[in-house]
Amino acid sequence: MNYKRALQITFLILAAEVVYALPFVLVRIFRPTFLSAFEITNKDIGFCYTLYGVTAMVSYFLGGLIADKFQLKYLMSIALFLTSLGGFFWVMYPSLSTLYILYVYWGFTTIMLFWSPLVKATRLWGGKEKQVYAFGLLEGGRGLVAAIIGTIGVYIISSITNNVDSSKIVVQSAMNKVYLVTSILTMIIAFLVLLLPKFGESSKINSNNRHRYNISKAFRYPVVWILMIIILTSYIGYRVADIFTQYASEIYGYSSTESAELGTYFSYMRPVICLFVIFFAKNANPSRWLIIGFSIMSLGSLLFVFNKNLLHFSLLLPLISSLIGAYTLRVLYFTVLEQAKIPITMTGTVVGIVSVVGFSPDIFLGPIEGYYLDEVGGVLGYQYLFIFFLVSSLIGLLASIVFNNSVKSKNSLLPT
Repeated sequence: MNYKRALQITFLILAAEVVYALPFVLVRIFRPTFLSAFEITNKDIGFCYTLYGVTAMVSYFLGGLIADKFQLKYLMSIALFLTSLGGFFWVMYPSLSTLYILYVYWGFTTIMLFWSPLVKATRLWGGKEKQVYAFGLLEGGRGLVAAIIGTIGVYIISSITNNVDSSKIVVQSAMNKVYLVTSILTMIIAFLVLLLPKFGESSKINSNNRHRYNISKAFRYPVVWILMIIILTSYIGYRVADIFTQYASEIYGYSSTESAELGTYFSYMRPVICLFVIFFAKNANPSRWLIIGFSIMSLGSLLFVFNKNLLHFSLLLPLISSLIGAYTLRVLYFTVLEQAKIPITMTGTVVGIVSVVGFSPDIFLGPIEGYYLDEVGGVLGYQYLFIFFLVSSLIGLLASIVFNNSVKSKNSLLPT
């Protein structure tokens, strides 16, 4: 790997994680602390995610068209800069209604200007032969960045709250510092991305306004429809991980700091799992590994459903299995674009289309989690969520089997 390519993938990794750190990563790691600092409920943060998701649905589609029209690094740099501004506003602890507006704003900045350009840049970086390698490095690197952010955040919060009375003001002050550091980091990376070499897309940019043609042709690829289901169900598994730290806190009695530490420890699993997938799947059929990923995630969700023994070991086993499956799938689901012979010039459009359905859990999963955790509550509330998780995983497993069979019959991948 030469210097130019190493620089490109390094900053793709950094940009891809810090842009989502403010709306998602920090809340996932510090969920109990976050809810305490803002004095909000699970339903409140769930509605934030719903507003983000509704905005994202529009942004995915439009962003896909934009990614096939403009230089990728400029789009990503603007997205990072605008997202960081939201983070600086966050540290003023806005009201709940203002927090809703902030998540709508982030829905535009992190999706319309960033998501499809990120996927297209990664596909271009990997070329025809190294798609698993490219997306594996991206996902594994993102996991490492998230873990480092979490580690720094845990240190900041524990150093403040462990030495004095953990009042609301103290907790807010601790969270304030975490979000401020993350916002500054996001803005710095926004400027550094501008210095990157082009991703080789200059001759590939769709400059002839053939968007209608690309859209109609994209829908004629059978893989587009199957990929919607695969991403939808795998993303549900990934998003269910948002509640794992809270599950450890409410059901297993972990303190806020201990649950945050647990979330950080599991973040370090992500790069390890991604390296494992790169090593074993880089020369294999990605669709077969989709089946493996869904099988492991289904096992984890099954263990959660029947988890009646509140011992430390009974928490770790389903957690590890679920996360291994979810992280494996995140490496693979966009690698099949090359396998399905989707033209580079249509990458942004296809990514935008499948993402509208694939990432729709951003709309409905938050309120579902909020209802079961706040209204049902206790062990029973979590059990209902894990049953939902299991059904979703099994549907994804079936879709991945269908896709693998389609790969064996190459004609079924061609546009109808």
